[in-house]
Amino acid sequence: MTMMQADLEELMVVSCLFPGMQWAASVTRPVLIGRDGNILRLYWMPLLLWMDDCCAALFVEQLNRKGCASA
Repeated sequence: MTMMQADLEELMVVSCLFPGMQWAASVTRPVLIGRDGNILRLYWMPLLLWMDDCCAALFVEQLNRKGCASA
């Protein structure tokens, strides 16, 4: 399985493009996991999230919200 690189903005775009995807942070590795049925995407967690568990939890919550707010 290939690990993908993405910054915070790119991850938000992915979550908007695939609103059915459920996101989680790995507890053992610096990885964000996006799952939609049988589709599994693994992203290296950006350093700022990896260093702060609270920020990581908040970011995952934002990824999991349904729909995207328009600017």
